[in-house]
Amino acid sequence: MTKITKFSIALSLLAFSCTNNPPQDKYDAMAKDLCSCMKPMMELQNEMMQVLGSGNQDGMAALMEKAQQINTEGEACVAELEKKHGTINGAEEEAKAMEALRKACPDIVAAMEQTAAPNMMEGDLPMEEEGMQGVPEDTSEE
Repeated sequence: MTKITKFSIALSLLAFSCTNNPPQDKYDAMAKDLCSCMKPMMELQNEMMQVLGSGNQDGMAALMEKAQQINTEGEACVAELEKKHGTINGAEEEAKAMEALRKACPDIVAAMEQTAAPNMMEGDLPMEEEGMQGVPEDTSEE
């Protein structure tokens, strides 16, 4: 599950670098294209949450295989968008791109924001993930 969340975050960050100072309608076009790239991953994430809730380990294993394929396709899709739309530079352009993205696919943006924990934005894994719940924290003072 961490891989999917990280991919979603990486995909969203890459989205912000997908245009060259164009008028607002270019941002809208980029956002629409990016939403198309992200839709399969968001659908898979929803499916994984359902399977996780049911405790079906076999179903989860099958979805992990599917996730690898969707991840590969998503990366290729985003690479094409970068070629098509160029890159964004600066906070102002990023804000315009994000505004367009929120308009084009608010459900996907909301899901990304909901699943993105602050520590994952920095590349850290939460303690509950990947068997880390039993690892004691270092409480020694140096």
